[in-house]
Amino acid sequence: MSELALEIKNVSKSFQIHENRADSLKENIAGLFSSKKNSAKLFLALDNISIEVNRGEAVGIIGRNGAGKSTLLRILSGIMQPDSGEINFYGKPVSILDVGAGFHPELSGRENIFLSASLYNFTKEKIEEKYQEIVDFSGVENFIEEPVKNYSAGMYLRLAFSIITCLEADIYLIDEVINVGDANFQMKCKTKIEDLIAQGKTLLIASHNLTEISSLCNRIVLMENGKILDTGTSDAIQKYYTIAIPEYFSFEGGRHFHLKNKEEIPSTEEIKMLNYGLADYAEEAEGISNKKAFRIFCEAEIPKAINGSFSVQVCDITGVIAFTSSTLQQKNISTTIEPGKYRIEFIVPADLLNEKMYAVNFRFVGEKKVLLKIDKLITLKISEGKENLIPVVMPGILKPVLESVLQKIQ
Repeated sequence: MSELALEIKNVSKSFQIHENRADSLKENIAGLFSSKKNSAKLFLALDNISIEVNRGEAVGIIGRNGAGKSTLLRILSGIMQPDSGEINFYGKPVSILDVGAGFHPELSGRENIFLSASLYNFTKEKIEEKYQEIVDFSGVENFIEEPVKNYSAGMYLRLAFSIITCLEADIYLIDEVINVGDANFQMKCKTKIEDLIAQGKTLLIASHNLTEISSLCNRIVLMENGKILDTGTSDAIQKYYTIAIPEYFSFEGGRHFHLKNKEEIPSTEEIKMLNYGLADYAEEAEGISNKKAFRIFCEAEIPKAINGSFSVQVCDITGVIAFTSSTLQQKNISTTIEPGKYRIEFIVPADLLNEKMYAVNFRFVGEKKVLLKIDKLITLKISEGKENLIPVVMPGILKPVLESVLQKIQ
């Protein structure tokens, strides 16, 4: 039986949103003596939220701006108080919300390490024990005696992140700070978070970076309008995109793919798009089957002879490229294209794509430039179906079935 690390019961939080605010000091003063009061309406930021997080879980929280992610984490961190509900921690929590909160600009980096860590009730002895590890991880050792007001934004963020993650806690609350600092430090951050997960720490991570969320977290909570809309893994991310980008991810008529409106596709002197879509596909209840190969096709008219090539790029819904394929890779397809109407097909093999939502980008490339570029020409959902007796859930954009051999050698 799983052991609880965090219990959130029926938590609600509302704010007053003031309308007709005065724009100047004069208007504010006049308002004090006016019988006409500024109107205010109630905004429900969290609406009866309940979540249980088990010890050792990494839970991602996603949602559009204003969904309630940051409000929830601020309440969990004690920065705000809920209007109603109950929160129970079963272990020591620390939070990485507004990175650098608790820093005093006039104090040095060293002094701020002790100040910031003491806010989380860590003893002086414990901070001294972890001091060098924090400094080494942050990479600001040459400036540690400088006031932090003289730090660059990157140095400031690195030191703040290092303080929290190098301290030993049971539960880490992280809000939009996965990608702090430069590329090298971002890699260190991700590795540090992976280490915390491997140590069995409990993490709640709110972020718009869905690539990192999906790779780090074993459960994802989708919030919308202060409510929990879905919880799971890939399904929650897919539902997020149906909300965030409905024009690309609205599947109609029972089909599990969506074609971009032809009115949105430009024609050029070199090429006119006539038709496009998927062919020879099999459908499961939840999407296009990855157990059968299918074809991505485009039909186009080439008004005059040209040297060119067709290509498709398949991306996951976070924009990360899964693969790109071009007619340049085919020896039997000439780059010299005579005037006429053409149909080009790209065959996607079975057992390649994972159970995700994907976008197909199209390119027609001349000798020296891209002649036609259409992003999200087709969007589609892939499903593995329910054939497997044991469901196999694997992270990643692709899910190829590789031939494997198991041999007893002794």
